[in-house]
Parts: sequence; C-alpha cells; structure tokens
Amino acid sequence: MNLQPMRAINRKVSVLALGAAVLLIPWMVALGLTLPQRYTARHWRLLWIGFDVFEVAVLTHVAWSAWLRRQVTIVGSIVAATLLFSDAWFDVVTSIGNRDAWVTIATALAGELPLALFFLWVARRILVRMVSTIHLAQGGTGPPPRLREALVLAEAVGSHRSAPGDSAAGCGPDPS
Repeated sequence: MNLQPMRAINRKVSVLALGAAVLLIPWMVALGLTLPQRYTARHWRLLWIGFDVFEVAVLTHVAWSAWLRRQVTIVGSIVAATLLFSDAWFDVVTSIGNRDAWVTIATALAGELPLALFFLWVARRILVRMVSTIHLAQGGTGPPPRLREALVLAEAVGSHRSAPGDSAAGCGPDPS
C-alpha cells in the first residue's frame, strides 16, 4: 500500500488547520473591537429552532448508528457533543443579565454539558477499542498505543508490513 499520498494529505490538513487557527486570532480581536454590545436578531426563532433541528438530526443519527454498532458513531458522537457544547454556551451567554439566567445555567449543567461529555466518552471508547483491536490483530505485544500515538487506520495497517516485530504493531508514532 502506497502511503505517500495519504501522508501528503495529512500534512496539508495539518497546515490548513494551523493556518485557520492562526487567522482566527486577528479575526477575534477585530470582532472584540468592532461588534456592538447589543444586537437585535430578526430571525431569533428560526436560529434556535434550526439549531435544535440539527441537534435532533445528529442525535437520531447517533442513535441509529450506535444501535447498528457502526464506526460512524464516532463522528456522530463528536458532532453531537460539539452541538451540545455550543448550545449550552449560547444559551448561557445570551441569558446573562436576565431573571431566568439560572434556568439556562441549570439546563446546561444538568443536561447539555453532561450529555456532551457522554458523547465524547462514547467516541473515545470506540476509538480505544479500535486501536486495541488493530494492535492485537497485527500481533502487537504489550499494551496498545495511546490514542494520541495511534496512526490513521490505513497508515497503521500499511506500516505494520514494514515492521513485523514492532511492539506498537503499526499503531505507534509515524517513523518518518
């Protein structure tokens, strides 16, 4: 398996992500200096109902994929967690200074945030099991690598061929 194209793509993704992160810093400063303290949204209901529709769609997808024990549950769980964290953030921040702010804070602390953490746990659990399974299938000895050390699946399988006695069994750090 030729891994060079995949490694080139991984490096491009890395550079693009870092570039986007760096460019967001001056953008945040500009927003902090120029955004008004108050703003009247004309489509407030559409914004929140639309956001909740996305949450329902993603949560339904996670329910379906988890029921069928599909790997795509990882992606859905991460998206669900992200939406739930975002929902909690915007609910709490937009309610600060209102009499009912305690309701949104309680909802975030008792509902959205624990559920988001649960979905991150689900994604991590599946990933850890997958890395462990690959490690064992490739004849790995000792504990499997940590998630932060595990290669992308195709690279892990491809690199195993070149390192038959490697204790990481192709799931360890990239040798190049």
